[in-house]
Amino acid sequence: MVMSDPPDRSPALPHMDSPVAPTLVYANPSSLSLLPAEIIYQILTFLPPQSLVALTSTSKLLRAHALVDSLWSRFVRDNVPGQPVLECYPAESWRKLYISLYPYWFLTRKKIWFSDKAHTGSNWVGNLVVMRYDPRRACIEGFRLVAKQGIHSFEAWDWNPEVIIHTFDPHIGLFMDDPVVKIDRGCYAQHNSVREEVMMNTGVSRGVRSMLSLCHGLEPHRQSNAMTLWPSRIIPAKERVRNESRHLFRGEGHRPSSLSDASENTFRIRKWVEFGGLGIPLGVHIGEDVTTFSTVSDEYYTPTREKPWQGIWVGDYSGHGCEFLLLIQRAVISPPVAPLSSFESPLQHHDESDPKYRPTLPVPEGEDGLCAGRLEAIKLTGDPNVPRGEFTWVAEDIGPAGLLRVANERMFRGSRVVRSLGHSAARQFRNDKFIPAQLIMINPNTLAQYWEDFGHVSFYHRVKIDDYLKRT
Repeated sequence: MVMSDPPDRSPALPHMDSPVAPTLVYANPSSLSLLPAEIIYQILTFLPPQSLVALTSTSKLLRAHALVDSLWSRFVRDNVPGQPVLECYPAESWRKLYISLYPYWFLTRKKIWFSDKAHTGSNWVGNLVVMRYDPRRACIEGFRLVAKQGIHSFEAWDWNPEVIIHTFDPHIGLFMDDPVVKIDRGCYAQHNSVREEVMMNTGVSRGVRSMLSLCHGLEPHRQSNAMTLWPSRIIPAKERVRNESRHLFRGEGHRPSSLSDASENTFRIRKWVEFGGLGIPLGVHIGEDVTTFSTVSDEYYTPTREKPWQGIWVGDYSGHGCEFLLLIQRAVISPPVAPLSSFESPLQHHDESDPKYRPTLPVPEGEDGLCAGRLEAIKLTGDPNVPRGEFTWVAEDIGPAGLLRVANERMFRGSRVVRSLGHSAARQFRNDKFIPAQLIMINPNTLAQYWEDFGHVSFYHRVKIDDYLKRT
């Protein structure tokens, strides 16, 4: 339905899933009307938007209550976590602001999105995009999160003088010159169809056009190992979608039949170059391509007391530059994934009688309770060797069973060093294998990985996503 304000009634919001069951809407409206206004207001604060809209069709009194603007302000604020939204400007009311960007509020609510392709079209690299709300123009924008390695310094490692350590001081920020997503007010009302793609005002000055489309999630029973899906199967996700299409996802089967059928965990962007003269496009699509985006629940990247290591991280990958990772800390030790079972365990490469592998400092009291289980590092952006959506390393037990030593050398003094397996491959992800490594757990914001076969130490730093949600 068109989400605009007719003169004699409230707009009918299309159905959207909500954990709050709208049973009150269909109760006898006269029973609600008998209650004091304050009680009615309190009841309505528990209802989702579509229930408030349905309530406006019951009686004039309840319609007036359902249109109280303060009820609608929370729908905007709840969908913009990490950003203070103080006023509804430039919209006339909170209700009109919410409706004007519906049904795309899920983009800002999920905060981070990662793609199967880079902005250059590479299938190996991918992008990490931060979505945020711009209160000045009342629009939703998504920008690529990028990182530069900074200036390296070189230091010898006291524990193994044959290894030269490159320090890592990344510079992280949003690439503001070219938004990946830009949803303006009223864009859905202009199309009035969940199946239609929405034109976005991005890259027009260079002749680059882009359109956003909603996705239909693929039910688990319809997924098979022969399918190429996004996100990859090792990334925890509520929904997955097909990631290959001979016709660039133009078929109706790739799009939802209704808003209730639309995924709030995936979307696609179609991009192409359109040439023209005198500002008039010719309508010819050149270099058309489709990128699929997905997200991950914040429960997997929000650190807690029990899981202080999980989060979004950035790592130093030498000639490949910086890459973003999702670190997941499992509460219990999971069975090894299939690829790991076919390679030697690093246990076979360590001589436990060697003094280098004996703990030289006592483990701090209570630390074993926090350092337990399995730590997985999954690439959200990748490179031509190990692409996005793959493990970069796995520490199967960061607790006492996996502990090699507690470092006493100057650079890592007091850090736990645990067994790890690093993922390496030739270009185009050929001949991939897991090789022995050691994970140096410096602190919950800094990690290092010693790749034994390469004689190389890589550093990783935590990325605080909320720092990039606010306008500067």
